[in-house]
Amino acid sequence: MSEKLRTILDLLSSRDDGQPLRLDRERLVCSGCGRGFSLHEDFAEILPRYPARLPASASADYRGAYRTLFEQSYQRDDTCLAWGAEEGATPSWIRKRQRQVAAMRPLVTEGIEPAASVLCDIAAGAGHYTFAYAPQFRFVLHCDLSVENLNYARRKARERHLENIFFLRIDYFQPPFRHSLDRVLCLDTLIRGEAHDAMLLKSIADSLQPSGKAVIDFHNWWHNPLRRLGMLPENFHSNKSYRRSETEMLLGKTAFRSATVFPFVQEFNPGSRVDRICSKMVPSTRIVYRVGGGPAVPAESARFSWEQRR
Repeated sequence: MSEKLRTILDLLSSRDDGQPLRLDRERLVCSGCGRGFSLHEDFAEILPRYPARLPASASADYRGAYRTLFEQSYQRDDTCLAWGAEEGATPSWIRKRQRQVAAMRPLVTEGIEPAASVLCDIAAGAGHYTFAYAPQFRFVLHCDLSVENLNYARRKARERHLENIFFLRIDYFQPPFRHSLDRVLCLDTLIRGEAHDAMLLKSIADSLQPSGKAVIDFHNWWHNPLRRLGMLPENFHSNKSYRRSETEMLLGKTAFRSATVFPFVQEFNPGSRVDRICSKMVPSTRIVYRVGGGPAVPAESARFSWEQRR
């Protein structure tokens, strides 16, 4: 067994019964129920038996798309594009994404031991964060439910000769981690409304070690005052735009011990003079948090602490 697979195997468990996984020839097998999961070099599929029960507020379109992704069969495809792939994006979109990658880096890497730490990127998409942060970690878990996204990211990792990334096809409502992760990243995903996003936040909290940290973000579509006045068109469609008070209320209901907020304006280069001046006057494009692992004590007796940093 390779060092990478041995390290990753120690982090995994079956979502169906919470039991650890073991290697059995060319498969991963649940130590409890004996259910097997496919394993291919740097890739494994670890889905639960059944899709999650989505909240009643989820739209029919979203329910259908989620079910379709869950029921896909993985087949290698070296031609498909992921959502957010640079090949299909405009230069301005790419610049904004690069700014966010740069701004999130210190939040993700602060306090890690590069020779020992593992980063898990949930709903990792095209891999912008996975690829940028991989050199700072011993191993990176690139997790997604979409077969297309995973095929694209695997191909890009091979092209860039990134050998410390392991790809997992998972359901992010039901990830195969049980208080085992030290660093989790989940960006551009908390956009479906409070009920949906609370489910995802709960799954992240359950995946973290008590001392672990996760970096998450909420979109703030209303940050542009011209859009509030109707001078710019609505461009967020059915996605959820959060106010700061709403994010605090949502996080306060989840099993995190602490949260530090980092307001981020995506339109300016992080650390530039324009950013230092204008970011104080312009509402945040993204409301970013670094949240602490779930309490080791019962939730009713745990204290939740807030902090704000720039």
